[in-house]
Amino acid sequence: MKCPYCGEEMKAGYIQCRDSLIWDTKKRKIAILPSIRSDSIVLGSGSKLMSGCDELAYNCQKCKKIVIDYNK
Repeated sequence: MKCPYCGEEMKAGYIQCRDSLIWDTKKRKIAILPSIRSDSIVLGSGSKLMSGCDELAYNCQKCKKIVIDYNK
C-alpha cells in the first residue's frame, strides 16, 4: 500500500490489544463499550475470552503514520 501522505510504500502489520480496539473523540481513563457512544468506531474486537484482537494496519516508516481500514 502506498502512503497517502508521502507516496512511499507502507509496511503491513497488525495493531493488537487485549480486548477491543476503539476510536473515540474523547480520551478516557477506562475504555467504554462502543455501543454506549454513537460516535465511537470499533476498529477490532476479540471474538473469544482472552483471545485479544488484531487488525491489519500499514506503517509508513518515513512519515511515522499508521493507516487502518475499518470498512468491513
